[in-house]
Amino acid sequence: MADSRESREEQKQRLKSNVIDTEEELGKGAEKRFSPFLLLLFVLIAGVIGYGAYYYLNNSLSEEYTVRWARQPQEIQDSVETFKGYESFADGIIKYTKDGAEYIDKDGQAIWERSYQLNAPIISLSETHAVIADQGGTSIYIFSKDMLTGTSETILPISLVRVSDNGVVYAVLNDSEAEYITAFRENGSAIDLSVKSIVTGDGYPFDIAVSPDGSELLTSYASIDNGQIVNNVVFRNFSAVGQNEDARRIVGGFSDEFAGHLAGRVHFSGNDASQAFYDGGVVFFSTKVLNSPEVTEHVKFEQKIDAIDCSKDIVAVMLEEDGTDGIYSRLMIYNSRGVLQGEVPLDYRYTDMCITGRSVAVSDSVNIRVYNKRGTLRADLQYNEGELSGMIGTRKNGELFTITGNDLFRIRY
Repeated sequence: MADSRESREEQKQRLKSNVIDTEEELGKGAEKRFSPFLLLLFVLIAGVIGYGAYYYLNNSLSEEYTVRWARQPQEIQDSVETFKGYESFADGIIKYTKDGAEYIDKDGQAIWERSYQLNAPIISLSETHAVIADQGGTSIYIFSKDMLTGTSETILPISLVRVSDNGVVYAVLNDSEAEYITAFRENGSAIDLSVKSIVTGDGYPFDIAVSPDGSELLTSYASIDNGQIVNNVVFRNFSAVGQNEDARRIVGGFSDEFAGHLAGRVHFSGNDASQAFYDGGVVFFSTKVLNSPEVTEHVKFEQKIDAIDCSKDIVAVMLEEDGTDGIYSRLMIYNSRGVLQGEVPLDYRYTDMCITGRSVAVSDSVNIRVYNKRGTLRADLQYNEGELSGMIGTRKNGELFTITGNDLFRIRY
């Protein structure tokens, strides 16, 4: 009988063990069954939160700002006499004068300073490099965001300089009869490249732009023929693609779009998207086919272009209006391909405009209004640091550099 009872107890234990094991297996199965559902639910919730944050950041209206930091020149009088300007660079800003340059990072700290003596400093910036040259002189200084990377001295006077993301610098040099486009590496050494333009034939290179990778050059040539302005916008390619063309590396040219007008500024938004701005419109180009540039959009304006600014993604054009119906200016916002994204009629007289982050800031020296790329008002700020004399965009959305007299501020809104 004892053996029989033990046998029953063993059976009970085995049954109990089987039940527990079965429950554990069922639990594991349930986890397997519900894991995809829970994962999908998590993704949906994260998507809703992300969209909500995106919508809030792009559509909410801010009416207040905070000053992240402020800087005042230590030697104000000397700074006023030699000061040339500020330019947004990397995640901070460059201040340059006749006597030197300084790069200030996003936290207001000076990363590098360089002294020099230039009579007429000019500056060009890319995402990663800056070049400062002496217009009418022969000196070139090339910087990264960390340091001075190189210097160079040219034989002929400099009229224009441009720099690419890989530090390649293109310079337009001139003498009494011709213009020469030459190039330098980021360490200042010369590249075996030279393009000669006869002023009386080809025209004067009014403006140049270089693609981010340094391989493409866009030049606006201006000349006079029988009393009429002749404007040619020319693409050159200095990669292996351009070697298959003529010695001047020309892969495309456009003139009909600019008949009777002058393209005073050209710009690369990326390696395959560029623009030429003239007194009457904007021509948007594509170089996806490197040896065959084409027009993607030709936007014409009846109003006068009063200001322009460009970034990788945004082209902002401010047009003059006659004040009819209380509209004094009209802000047109395009993407880099020429597609209209937003249009804003301004019922106030603006004094400055710049692209900051993915938005466009417009001021009237007292107030700052920031519009997203769709033209929606995102910030309406009363400026309290004094009379606003200038604005400079940053790469970070929701932040802006402002200038009041000799003081520089970085504000967040």
